Amino acid sequence: MMTIRHMHRDENSGEMTIAFSDAVIDDLRQRLERTRWPDELSNANWEYGTNMAYLKGLVAYWTDDFDWHTQEAWLNSFANYKTDIDGLGIHYVHARSSQPDAIPLLLLHGWPSSFIQMLKIIPMLTDPRACGLMSAPAFHVVAASLPGYGFSDAPTEPGMGMEKIAGLMSRLMTDVLGYKRYGARGSDLGATVIDQLARHYPEQLMGLHLTGIIVAGGATAPDDASAAERQFLEASAGMALNEMAYARQHASKPQTLALALNDSPAGMASWIIEKYRSWGDTGGDIESRFSRDYLLTTLTSYWVTQSIAPSIRLYYEMVRNRGSMSRIEVPTGLLMAHKDLFPCAPREWAQRTYHVVHWSETHSGGHFLEWEEPTLLARDIQTFFGAL
Repeated sequence: MMTIRHMHRDENSGEMTIAFSDAVIDDLRQRLERTRWPDELSNANWEYGTNMAYLKGLVAYWTDDFDWHTQEAWLNSFANYKTDIDGLGIHYVHARSSQPDAIPLLLLHGWPSSFIQMLKIIPMLTDPRACGLMSAPAFHVVAASLPGYGFSDAPTEPGMGMEKIAGLMSRLMTDVLGYKRYGARGSDLGATVIDQLARHYPEQLMGLHLTGIIVAGGATAPDDASAAERQFLEASAGMALNEMAYARQHASKPQTLALALNDSPAGMASWIIEKYRSWGDTGGDIESRFSRDYLLTTLTSYWVTQSIAPSIRLYYEMVRNRGSMSRIEVPTGLLMAHKDLFPCAPREWAQRTYHVVHWSETHSGGHFLEWEEPTLLARDIQTFFGAL
């Protein structure tokens, strides 16, 4: 099982060592070996969903060649902590810069990702000069796991929506770590938490840096909508029709799905990796952006912590506990990725919700920019916060 050694580098936190027994990993391998594969139409490729030939190769590698303990050591090369906030254990990586004027920065992931998405970019933010990013500033980085994801505890009662999670993140940054002013960066579900942070705790936030604005369909164009806004809403409606069935299942009957995915690692892998292929800038080749070791480190962390059920249940809570929808006045920078599956919103649409002071676009990298294009993203974060 995971172990926690209580220390005092972070107030009220325990330094955490990620370590799972061989019995847990052996059970995983045995389940993979016993996978009962379904049939598949000839030449189906990925048109019907996850391609079985690819998944069989990934499962074979997961079973015979993937070295979890090597990846475990990599995860432990970062300073992992776990702290109790209102009875819920919250995991985070805290990477402090050596530069005294470094800016505290909270990084939040979404689904089907985890804090692991943030690890490649952390050294570029804490020590930019060593990574060839010569312009200031540097950052004290806090990459937190959302409740129910990875090594954060899962809520045991209904009602843990984005507003409540924002309160936990506020407590983490201010009460636990002592950062009275900080920046925040996120995408996907992490961005929705940051939105609530900005609405409820604006005095804490120097600025927000976001990627993407997801409109799941059904949004009505305002009377004064521009042509670009109307095109964006039409594209979002089309994307929702073709690609958002997973989210509707998460938001309506998550436990029905969780019972299957929590019992079958191959089934869980199928549900997750198809999103990495579709949402990332992969051109259909998932391993052009995400190595097998990266995918399987993420999948194994989901499996051994049994995160799949609470991670998808967050969608159910989100649609029923939306929190405040007021305009956000905290200075906001957006880096819009055109290769993301989710349509790229125009600036005028973003300005309806955010106080946009920085806007940039990229045609390289998709939904998971921290991993896909860490240098590009680090430069954009530096530019935005440097101007503030």
